[in-house]
Amino acid sequence: MKYYEALADCFSEAKFDVCFALLGDANMHMAGALSDLGMRFIYTRHEHAAVAAAASYARSTGKVGFATVTCGPGVTQLTTILPIAVRAGIPLVIFAGEAPLRKGWYNQKIEQAPFVEACGARYVACHQPEQMIETVQQAIMEAEGNNHVIVIGVPFDLQQDDVLETNNMPPIAIDTSVPTSIAPDMAAIGRAASLLNAAERPIILAGLGAVTAGAHAACIALAEKTGALLATTLPAKGFFCHEDFSLGLAGGFATEKAKAIYAQSDLVIAIGARLAYHAFNGGKLTPNATVIHVDIDPQTHVQGRKAADLLVKADAKTGVEALTAISQAKTGWRTEEIKIRTAEALLIPDDRDTPDGLLHPMAVIKALSEIIPPDSHLINTSGHSAYYSAHLNQHPQSHFTVIREFGAIGNGTSFALGIAAAYPDRPVILIDGDGSALMHIQELETMMRHNMKILTIILNDGAYGSEVHKLRSDDVSLAGSVFGRPDFAAIGEGFGVEGTAFTSLEGLAAKMQTFLALDGPQIWDFAISDKIASPQILSAHKS
Repeated sequence: MKYYEALADCFSEAKFDVCFALLGDANMHMAGALSDLGMRFIYTRHEHAAVAAAASYARSTGKVGFATVTCGPGVTQLTTILPIAVRAGIPLVIFAGEAPLRKGWYNQKIEQAPFVEACGARYVACHQPEQMIETVQQAIMEAEGNNHVIVIGVPFDLQQDDVLETNNMPPIAIDTSVPTSIAPDMAAIGRAASLLNAAERPIILAGLGAVTAGAHAACIALAEKTGALLATTLPAKGFFCHEDFSLGLAGGFATEKAKAIYAQSDLVIAIGARLAYHAFNGGKLTPNATVIHVDIDPQTHVQGRKAADLLVKADAKTGVEALTAISQAKTGWRTEEIKIRTAEALLIPDDRDTPDGLLHPMAVIKALSEIIPPDSHLINTSGHSAYYSAHLNQHPQSHFTVIREFGAIGNGTSFALGIAAAYPDRPVILIDGDGSALMHIQELETMMRHNMKILTIILNDGAYGSEVHKLRSDDVSLAGSVFGRPDFAAIGEGFGVEGTAFTSLEGLAAKMQTFLALDGPQIWDFAISDKIASPQILSAHKS
């Protein structure tokens, strides 16, 4: 047995469901052996796409994502996705190979460890054959147990060596048990209950920690008992889908009507939420509220600002149940009037008028909300278009994916690949901007080749939206942010993907039924006005 075959055995024993891959000298033999063992592969057209797809797969399934790229340039292509995955706490294993040890010169050689570590990920170099398999097994366990991003480097000349007899050992069992709950500090729970009992307008803000802890019912029970409203961070969007007294999203993406309600809050109980800058709109969302942070790692200061006044260390479900048990029952602001106001706050505004007569982005979203099936999976990206697509409120958290931790555009097509691989029976709906989609438009070919049911919807303003609105506001040249409107329908058809260009909102329902009835991807191109700036962009730029 060769070491590349032993490595393939190791990854097979780890029971990864799928490997997202782009092959080169340093990983192609291992990948071939792994394919022979029955591993499912999604072969992308760019290394970033492979790892980004693995990241969205891991985020949506709760499993460890698995990808492989080659050494040197294969690794340097990961500059953007590595910090995204690290900051998002997504468990990933990336087999990158490494330049050969025994050659004095190799064109693609680079010191991979400093590069990977500069992005915040951990690099595992396997240069000792007698320890190689055990080291890889331990790296897999670390990724799973600590939500780490691990890049594994094995020189490809070593991969061709015969396995030493000392390596003929059974694989280490990988612990997949669910971590035990963290018992809350009851003194801190008591202080939190006192604050909650005294509050008149509390809000429960749930994050991904509440989702992974299975704290949905516990959060609802606490809200009903104490008269609190419900809200989520962007990654947890849809966690309270269709619940009464829900404000939907917190932060800069909240609707204007929701922001007016947030501003009246006197207490926020953040449950399994990161308390990121954007989740509180830089402190402007709830300016007069005391904040309680219930989390396995609660923090007073986050991203350069004071985020919480009281810390309660506990997993989301256990902490909320303990708080509910000793809190006083009251109406709070759960009145009929507030019930109506919160429902109205989640309605998509009927904005249609534009200075240039092109489509209003919110009008497109409103029309889409009427035809996108609730069992489809939505992908929200970054950039100006993300504000609008975040207003679609019919989908539960299990059918919504967003990974925005590095603020990078260009990830949507790759994330769509990961979701389609995870849920082949779901229609996947990606709503992206033209500038973002063009960065990895080649992955339309991957969608077509793997027959993935992905609908890519482009809000095409012919510009980098965030920048054009900021530059226009500052009355300076737009030349670096306006590029004209690409014909995405034609681009899609060039890759064999059916494309449709829309200059009006007529015929959407019939077109959606066609997409749902057939297998494979489609791309829709909406010509929207570049004169409409989102409230989030206007507010952020003013500040």
